Formats: sequence, C-alpha cells, structure tokens
Amino acid sequence: MVLVTAFATRYREDPFLRTEAAIVFLQITFALILLGVVWAGFNSVHQDVTNALIAHLIDAAQKGKTALGSGAAADILHNVQEVQAKSLVAIVTSIILTTALFGYALARLALIPTRNALNSQKQFIGNIAHELRTPLSIIKTNAEVTLFDQTLDPSVRKVMESNIEELDRISQIINNLLSLSAFVRPERIEFTNVDMGSVIHAVISDVSPLIKQKNQTLSIKKGDFAVVWGNRSALEQIAMNLLKNSINYTNPGGEIQVSVQPDYVGSILLTIRDTGLGIARKDLFRVFEPFYRAEESRSRQRGFSGLGLAIVSELVKLHRGKITIQSAVGRGTTVVVTLPCGKTDEDMPKKHRNTTKEESGEIAIDFSTSRR
Repeated sequence: MVLVTAFATRYREDPFLRTEAAIVFLQITFALILLGVVWAGFNSVHQDVTNALIAHLIDAAQKGKTALGSGAAADILHNVQEVQAKSLVAIVTSIILTTALFGYALARLALIPTRNALNSQKQFIGNIAHELRTPLSIIKTNAEVTLFDQTLDPSVRKVMESNIEELDRISQIINNLLSLSAFVRPERIEFTNVDMGSVIHAVISDVSPLIKQKNQTLSIKKGDFAVVWGNRSALEQIAMNLLKNSINYTNPGGEIQVSVQPDYVGSILLTIRDTGLGIARKDLFRVFEPFYRAEESRSRQRGFSGLGLAIVSELVKLHRGKITIQSAVGRGTTVVVTLPCGKTDEDMPKKHRNTTKEESGEIAIDFSTSRR
C-alpha cells in the first residue's frame, strides 16, 4: 500500500513519469490490438478457404461428378491460393496502419514534456530579458550623463566608455533573446508583401556609422522586383544580423556587397558577400547553433554572443525560405537567403512599387579613407 501511495504521489508530480506510464499503457494496448488483428485475419482466412472448398464441392455434386478430376482440383487450389493472398494483404495492411497510428501517438505523447519545457524556457528567457532592460537603460544613461563632466579624470572616463560599450553588448544580447522568445508561435506573426529593397536601405542606414568607422566599401545591387511575402520586422532583423556579421568580421578597408535579385522561379535572393576573415570548415556546419562561436576569444573581441545566426536561421525557416553559406578562411564569406516572392505585385502599396522601379540598378557607398 505504501508503494502504491508513493507511486501515485510521484505520478501526480512528475510529468515524465506520467508520460512513461502512458507510453507503457499504449504499448500494451498496441500489442493487444495487434494480436486481435492477427487472430481476426487468420480466422477470416480459415473461413474463406472453407467456404471456397464447400462451394467447389457443391458445384461438383450438382454436376454429378463422383470424384474430382485433376482440372477441378487445380481450380480449387487456385481459388484457395487467391483467397489466401487477398487475406494476407489485408492482414499486412492492417498491421502496418495500426503500427503507424500507434507510433505517431507514442511520438506525440513522448514529446509533450519536451515541448512544454521548451516553451516554458523560452517564456522564462523572454521575461528575464524584459526585466533586465529597464535597469540596464538606467545604468547606461547614468554613465552617459557622467561623461558630460569635462573635469572627469581621463582614467575614469576610459572606464565609463568601456562600460557603455559592454552595456551595448548586453542590450544586443537581450534583443536577440527577445527575438528568440517572440517567434515561438509563428501563427501570431503578421505576413504581408514587403519590399526587400526598402528593408536593405533602412538597415544600411542604421549600420552606416559602423561601416564608416571601419573605412569599408559597401556596394548595393537591386533588381526590378524585390517584393517578398514576410514580416518586415523579421526581415529587417535577418538583414541586420547578416550585415553586422560581415562588417565585424571584415577588416578595415575591406569590401561588402549586398544584392537583392529575383531568381525568376518564385523567390527573391538576398546575397551578402564580404572579403572578411572567413569561416573554417569545422565551424561552418555549426554556425547556426545557438551560442556557438568559432574561435571564442576572437568572437568576444568582436562583440558576438553566438545568437545572431541562430536567430537568422529561425526567421528564415519562419518565412519558409532557406539560407546557404559559402566561406573559406582568409577569402571571405557569401551568404544567400532565399525568400518567397510576394503574393502579387498589385497588392503592394503604390509607393513601394514606384520605389522598386526607381531605385533599381547598382549603387556604391564607399567609406574608405580614399573618399574622406
């Protein structure tokens, strides 16, 4: 009795134990059903064979035959084999369908605790990230106000500036965590026709100070049609993360090329190519893993948390697109994002259609020292 009570208590408190017990119960049920199917199948075969034999014997008796000739015996054997084959197919089909049905039920049941734990984890991360935003903003504001003091000691000023840089890094990590949390339920994301050309120009406007600081050359090429079916905020984050990666991993004076072109088979290709450090082969297969960083010490120096490409990967999947990376150490990286075209060009607002046509072609933005 004590064991039963202890088991019942643990069963109520432990979701994994409940899942294990449910799986065992389903397996026992499956075994019983399978035995029932096999028994019913063999019983049906026996009944069909018996009926076939009786029918042939009655037919022979009505024709006045006292004995079965070789031809009649062959007919009976053929009919019996036909009945057996049909019954065997029915039995095998029933077993396969039953196995598939219970296999699916077991998989769904086994993954329930994992799904719940994952959703709870993402919700927890989102809540923590929201809570951290306010105090971090206050700390950064106080540090920036302190820097206005012209009499501030140079060593203290240097420390305060370093603190602000680190606070910016933390803010970026928090924004990435919120992004991972926000896209847990894709059905809540609103999709519309979005002009990727305007998205790219908005992102480049935001990162222009960083490009100028590193004296890099940025060129943009956009086709006549660049409308995709997606969420503008998510698309901006895809472009922002990829472009920041290229900027940060490209040395001063390097070159970055951005292209938005249709592939004329129903997709828009966003291509970002740089002349940066490149990615080693051993790291290339893991760059989309959350918190994975190739050459960790180098990543820290460049201000990366290992979440950017993981978020890009999730957002591209959300848009039913795909992302490919080609890279070699010392020779740069090329990232190609394939996104579905917009539903119809007529659905786009007029200003977007006009912008697409007027801004098509190639332009170059050069922030290298030779232009300054």
